[in-house]
Amino acid sequence: MKSININVDQETYKVEQPVATINIYKIIHPKGLCEITRNRYSGKWKVLLQSDYATDFPLGSIGKAIEENLGVVN
Repeated sequence: MKSININVDQETYKVEQPVATINIYKIIHPKGLCEITRNRYSGKWKVLLQSDYATDFPLGSIGKAIEENLGVVN
């Protein structure tokens, strides 16, 4: 399992990739957690599962950090 911490707008998000060969990432934050993936054709990030829908995760910034630090499985 790969894991990194990402700082976006004074907030820290922990990102985990449970399986290195699968394009699913778990974001852990004190306000909640979610699982995201990247569409391999369009390149857009989307939420698969979210614990609290009132929490708004900055997917663009987190996705860019994932691409730079963990890499994306196509």
